[in-house]
Amino acid sequence: MEPIQDSEKGMFKVFLKDTALVLEGGGMRGAYSAGVLDALLDEGLKFGGYAGTSAGATHLCNYLSEQRDRNFRLDTVHSKDKRYMSFGNWIRTGNYFDLEFCYHTVPEVIDPFDFDTFKKNAAESKFYVAASNVETGGAEYFQVHNLRQDMDAIRSSSSLPLMSSLVHYQGKKMFDGNIADSIPFEFMDRTGYKKQVVITTRHKGYQKEANSFLPVYKIVYRKYPNFVKAVGDRHIRYNKSLETLAQWEANGKAFVFRPETDLKISRVEKDTSKLVALYELGLKDGRERMADLKEFLSL
Repeated sequence: MEPIQDSEKGMFKVFLKDTALVLEGGGMRGAYSAGVLDALLDEGLKFGGYAGTSAGATHLCNYLSEQRDRNFRLDTVHSKDKRYMSFGNWIRTGNYFDLEFCYHTVPEVIDPFDFDTFKKNAAESKFYVAASNVETGGAEYFQVHNLRQDMDAIRSSSSLPLMSSLVHYQGKKMFDGNIADSIPFEFMDRTGYKKQVVITTRHKGYQKEANSFLPVYKIVYRKYPNFVKAVGDRHIRYNKSLETLAQWEANGKAFVFRPETDLKISRVEKDTSKLVALYELGLKDGRERMADLKEFLSL
């Protein structure tokens, strides 16, 4: 734990060098994570490392750029634009999320992303995104340094199978990281971080079931049997990771933010009122549990 004296934006006040912040994916359920993240930003907590999968990775980008409320705008305002996500996009381009709009028009024109602040913070705290290798079926963890240059790492982690085209990145064929590692806290433990603050997007007590679309995967991705196998047993690995996370939480090794109840939010939810409510729940949970978090962090 170190005080920060020279943060240009003034958002970060304390540097938690040995603690990692880890975010689960979940598409639009990430609005919950957005609320918790804004509560953490309000307290000026800078972590020694970051890891996210899919929507978790994209939400962490705005944490590292110190842009409070930007995740909220993405989830509740920009997401309503048909160019952001729609079946029309999917029919025309093979991608449910329009690549040009999401990865260029929004961050460069409509709602400018602070690339420089992100780069500064990513140089001081390692930021990893988890993606799924289609040929091996296993997880790949890409470190992101400069978002202008490494945007395809984020895209590889966020490209949903059946709804997106394959992403070729660093000579590998990649898809959504949720297949291989939805909550990369064990990876961050292996990387050397002593404590983990984890934000999940499923409610307490949730258990994942087998993928009902597996027969479709077997046809569409028949050239990638390892990937199909990973899809088939994902629920087993995911539920096991929840067991491990619960053990770490009980042993004081992890602190977990999660919705207490199932709010029935789809990963491609378009009901703005639901998304606003989910964000507000995350913000409320973050604020109400801040004292407990600081005790966990020994602040």
